Amino acid sequence: GPRMRPEPMFVHLLKVADTNKDGKITKEEFNTRQEALFTEIDADKDGSITPKEMRDYRKAKMEAWRAANPKPEKAAVDGDKKKAEGDKKDGEREGKPREAREEGKDRKGKMGGMFASADTDGNGQLSKPEFMAAGEKIFTRLDRNNDGVISVDDMPDRPWL
Repeated sequence: GPRMRPEPMFVHLLKVADTNKDGKITKEEFNTRQEALFTEIDADKDGSITPKEMRDYRKAKMEAWRAANPKPEKAAVDGDKKKAEGDKKDGEREGKPREAREEGKDRKGKMGGMFASADTDGNGQLSKPEFMAAGEKIFTRLDRNNDGVISVDDMPDRPWL
């Protein structure tokens, strides 16, 4: 998917990686989280992550998030002319049908983007060193002031409305 903006990524890391709750994520805290994440995603515990394991992990996390954060029902307008938000079938959206939205996705089940770029040996899987190296790049990108920690000082100044 698209790159996550630094602010929500920082907030997420505060929740999952800031073990001492000081509002900063050290490289050690980040690496500890990366190792735990690798173990969690590697479902068959063979020491590598496949695209299927990554998809299954992401799907399970999304389902858990949706279960914990249900959408509020919208009242139907003009009787039954419009559907309530909760009545949509899985994957249904306004505009293009699902098939058209998925056109162009690799039908062989391979993942592109970050997975492909992290797979430095090109074997279609992520070893732990490849996974950790990808995490190192993320840490470096988020540590904008190069002080060895990710903190609010690294977040871009944005004009909030």
